[in-house]
Amino acid sequence: MTITIQTHRHPRTIWRVLFVHVAICTILLAGLLAGPVVSARPLIIEGVSEPPLKWQSPDGPKGIDVDILTTVLNDMEITDFTFRFVDTGKRLLHNAERGLSDIVLTLSQNNERSKYLQYPNEAHLLLDWRFVVRAEDARRIRFEDFRDLAPYRIGAAAGYSYTPAFWEAELDIETVARNDLLIPMLLENRFDVVPVNYLSTVYDVIQTGKRDQLAFLFPPLRRAAYYNPFSKASDYPDKDGFLENYDRIIRTMRDDGRLLTILERYLGQDGLDWWQSQYQQ
Repeated sequence: MTITIQTHRHPRTIWRVLFVHVAICTILLAGLLAGPVVSARPLIIEGVSEPPLKWQSPDGPKGIDVDILTTVLNDMEITDFTFRFVDTGKRLLHNAERGLSDIVLTLSQNNERSKYLQYPNEAHLLLDWRFVVRAEDARRIRFEDFRDLAPYRIGAAAGYSYTPAFWEAELDIETVARNDLLIPMLLENRFDVVPVNYLSTVYDVIQTGKRDQLAFLFPPLRRAAYYNPFSKASDYPDKDGFLENYDRIIRTMRDDGRLLTILERYLGQDGLDWWQSQYQQ
């Protein structure tokens, strides 16, 4: 930039001209150095601890959902964010409804939640409930419809809805007080078949070394899409733009293999099997 000073002006005028030019140059230089505009506060992401999807480890937040969303934010060049874990689903939804959090991890969609949550178009996960049997029974016990299970002892957790058709199928069902009792009772031969959350159960039995003792039946008893929605009450800027970018990146991750890589990181071969059951049918 060339500054021309006309010497016939009054000295005070000359200094004013110099001051204005210096100020303009300073502002332009600051704008160039500042780079992209960032939010004045971190993006707050909340969830309830639920391995392998999300949990707080001694080394920080971990899980499939944590890795997926971190990858999305890295692609968006958003570096100021924090994962927070609350103790109950009720607290999670309370915070989202009041704008005390921005993004909620791993929620299905329904009319009530849609009143205060803005959902992306893309579901990042399809979560299954499946029947599981002992590995030695995998050839003997099949599931195409509920009539296939009529000869067997079925265990189920009290208070779990599963599906109305499951409870109405006139099966030999015995309920137990807690969901975490089902796999031990199956392996003790007290039940022949039990319905479980596929993802969390696969992860648990991998951790306990019992994966080779179990076989999961296909098709799923129930399958539902899960999302990472935004709180409508959140004051985080440009939620619409964020969700548009989020959808695009999730589609790209599905196509370029990054989503599969995250699943295999936590589930090994079962991650590939699960991926194929969702996207390659």
